[in-house]
Amino acid sequence: MADQTHARHAPSPSVRLIAHRGYAAHYPENTLSAFRAAAEAGADAVEMDIQVCADGTPLVIHDQDLQRTANRPDYVSTLRASALEGISVHEPQRFGTRFLGEPLATLAQVSECLAAYPGLQVFIEIKHETADEARLPEIVKRVADESAVLGDNRVIISFMEPVVQLTQAVAGLRSGWVLPLFSRSTLERATTLAPDFLFCDRVKLPADDHPLPAGGWEWAVYEVVDPTEALALAARGVNHIETMAVGELREALAARTDNGG
Repeated sequence: MADQTHARHAPSPSVRLIAHRGYAAHYPENTLSAFRAAAEAGADAVEMDIQVCADGTPLVIHDQDLQRTANRPDYVSTLRASALEGISVHEPQRFGTRFLGEPLATLAQVSECLAAYPGLQVFIEIKHETADEARLPEIVKRVADESAVLGDNRVIISFMEPVVQLTQAVAGLRSGWVLPLFSRSTLERATTLAPDFLFCDRVKLPADDHPLPAGGWEWAVYEVVDPTEALALAARGVNHIETMAVGELREALAARTDNGG
């Protein structure tokens, strides 16, 4: 196992790196293995996805079904937490049987794992597919309760505006809004919502080098793997770069810093 102390205190590049679904370039996404590997590779933060199963338990998985991650036809919304044992989310199409047995984890399990890395920020994205709008207050509260071990290191994010509002008003936690598109109207809406973070897909940004609009938020942009692009985004005011290849990008940025580039 890598030296966790060294990884967490290694020289940081000019932007903070968020491991998108963990170290997903080399491990099955949204798994305990991927998150541990990201922390040990020196990620400043990790991002995970939450779908809600039949009994309300928050599960750490991006898709609403298990086809891609477990080669199973099940839908998360039909599962109960008691049925999770034995479900292996090893991404067989990408990794074959290399990670066979990697469990489909609950938010509580992942939070307990990540609490071992006290300097690590954790972004928890509530997905819309299994989040019944009528139950959003209950869902946000449960996400907050089951990640409580992470304390102030956690931030709840979502494409869904009510989640941002509930995170602030009900859970009393920092929030992030994932922009559905980059436009004047969404930025005006962001001013009203007042999230702590704005997340945006790199392909939705204007294709220029103009600074991104400032507000009471920090900018996070995904999915970035090129160090030149990461530095260009930092020059535009981006505070956080989200990447599935956190180790490679961190090393490339550190090399640029060491070489004065």
